[in-house]
Amino acid sequence: MPKDRQVRTKPSIGERLRMARNAKGLSTRAVALQLKPASSVSHASIANYEKGITSPPIDIVSALATLYDRPINWLLGDGPVLSGIRYRNLKSKVGVGDRHRFEGESQRWLDAYLSIERHLGEELDAELDFVTDENESPADSAARLRKELGLSDSDPLKSVVELLEKTGTRVIGVDTDLAIDGLAACLGEDHVVVLNGTVSNDRARMNAAHELGHIVNGDCGDGEESKEEERGAFEFASHLLLTPPMLQEAFKRKSMVRLVEFKELFGISLAAMVFRAEDDGLISHEMARKLWIEFSKRGWRKREPGSVRADRPTRFESLLDCSIVEKDYTIESLAEITGVREDELKRRLVRATGFLDDADDEEMEENSAALHRLRLVR
Repeated sequence: MPKDRQVRTKPSIGERLRMARNAKGLSTRAVALQLKPASSVSHASIANYEKGITSPPIDIVSALATLYDRPINWLLGDGPVLSGIRYRNLKSKVGVGDRHRFEGESQRWLDAYLSIERHLGEELDAELDFVTDENESPADSAARLRKELGLSDSDPLKSVVELLEKTGTRVIGVDTDLAIDGLAACLGEDHVVVLNGTVSNDRARMNAAHELGHIVNGDCGDGEESKEEERGAFEFASHLLLTPPMLQEAFKRKSMVRLVEFKELFGISLAAMVFRAEDDGLISHEMARKLWIEFSKRGWRKREPGSVRADRPTRFESLLDCSIVEKDYTIESLAEITGVREDELKRRLVRATGFLDDADDEEMEENSAALHRLRLVR
């Protein structure tokens, strides 16, 4: 049975100011220095605003909102904030300040997601109600979920992101060069997942399945994440993507070619298959060690062979696109609704097409103009 979820109380304006500042990676002194003379306050005053000792005047709130790239209504509002955060494979080199910045950026995009949903009346409904049972292992939970989805042992799971959304979980991509794969959390009473948009397709699928494991096991409550939770989420994800019979088939001939074939069919990395095979006793520790050495020689620890179809979250971008194409919204109006700059929204729309992952600014503008012309034609 999943653990009870504890929903945090709504944050005060002081807490929101602190969250927004941390997300920008600024100290109170740096904020005081960057405020325009007309809105000048001391770093001590900023600290007092955040602690709730004094209340900031509206002109200071407005100036801070501009500095933090936040809508003023968010700072003044009472919307939900991220809580019960569970990271996927978080490296020790990711400091607290970096985590705060990633969480702040995640919150900003999730706020935009919720805003466009509410504006369009397109809120996400749960179609699938699945929770783990305390008497079953993560592997058994994954097998039961596959059965509920009507998948046989040999059937690949088409889309993990789509499955997450069927549980009522909002999923969004946030690019970062930090060693962060993704996170699962609660946003008010709802579940959300944030995935690093810069990782490879096979790793992205594992990240999404891993965060689904946290959600169905009820891990996203208050308190620190445990190693047991992390292991359980990985085991769930691995078995959801690749069943034991198929893993046995993959290692039956001890062929790299065959492993790549299974990677491409089931959308799971070679590394994950090797970890599972050793853990399940299909290969010895010595054989696993030999495989890791071979992977290193071939450069596969950083870039594996084999192509995996993209399984990325795009519902937020689809809502934006439909607003433009079908409802005659402009980028300017969407920026006002979401509280996100126009250039950032344009970039998301262009990236969602899948054609310009590495586009420069000039290409981005050309593609955005093409999207705009398409709207006019329709």
